[in-house]
Amino acid sequence: MHVFDASFKRNTYQVELNASLLFEYALGIAAMTYPKLHDAMDKPASYWRQLREEASADLNRELDFCQKHQTWKMLLQLLHADSFASPGDVADRVFPMRDEDFNYMVLPYLGRGEEALRMQAAQGDKEAVDALIEACRVHAFFPDMIRAVSRYGASRLKHHLADLLRLWEKEIGEKDAAENKRILERDLAEKKAWLEKGSPEEVVLRAAGVEYKPEAGVSKVMLIPHVIYRPWTIEANMEDTQIYYYPVSDSNLNGDTDPYEPPGRLVQLYKALGDDKRLRALKLISEQSRSLKELTELLNTGKTNVHHHLAILRSAGLVRVQGGSYAWNPGSLDHHAKELRGFLGLEE
Repeated sequence: MHVFDASFKRNTYQVELNASLLFEYALGIAAMTYPKLHDAMDKPASYWRQLREEASADLNRELDFCQKHQTWKMLLQLLHADSFASPGDVADRVFPMRDEDFNYMVLPYLGRGEEALRMQAAQGDKEAVDALIEACRVHAFFPDMIRAVSRYGASRLKHHLADLLRLWEKEIGEKDAAENKRILERDLAEKKAWLEKGSPEEVVLRAAGVEYKPEAGVSKVMLIPHVIYRPWTIEANMEDTQIYYYPVSDSNLNGDTDPYEPPGRLVQLYKALGDDKRLRALKLISEQSRSLKELTELLNTGKTNVHHHLAILRSAGLVRVQGGSYAWNPGSLDHHAKELRGFLGLEE
């Protein structure tokens, strides 16, 4: 067969940097309401339990609703809609929105091909809601989000998101707000310096630990640093934009300039590789993408144990989740090899 390629292939993308305490609050809410990850985060599980125990009844009520319906993702999408200064600013601008506009903003983006369904679902079309759920049925939490928008409506969700954000800032976020702001600003300045010297692809790989190559329909990658969800990178997308909420580097977290303090990502990588089960899992995934069920059978060990190993490999940036399966992140080792050489002073 002879093929004449007349398609357009994007050879790069624009990187946009953004940092905000509101994103930090939303990601804190996301972390709080995903207890399965509490044993694989920088902050210990006891930290999250204590926050819950000390939270007011009002905040716990909103967190329970969030955990049941994955509304933290709605909150993040809402924060991308405009530049907000505070939780009060969010409330002031969200409440006057038309219901269908609000619904559209908080419904998940499933790609351009599903945008008509998304618009119809935002307007209350039950058949479109069902079709949208069917289109993302294998996703871990998108169906729950869509059902919540359909079931509760814009007014209920507006009040929930506004109260959730306001109460989180008042009871939890404000305690570390000044320090976190300084950390985010330090990290943002570092990444801006990287952009002046390196390609967009290199900056995304170094910051997020993900090799993201240019693809059709995506002209921009947004990098948003966070403190609260370390060491995880959270991936999301909107129309024309790929988003990575990435963990700030150890040096920016501590303000540490000690040249003998190894980068946290480097330590994390070698800890992830220092286990025979994880190396076996990594080899299996490098051969082809595999589901949790496949890996459990091939490794001949319990599902909970395999999930724990995969969480460590994911947090080190070695594997990623794609369509319900675990996929190899091929550029991760190259990135860390360069980082190791830099730490050892071997870079030219």
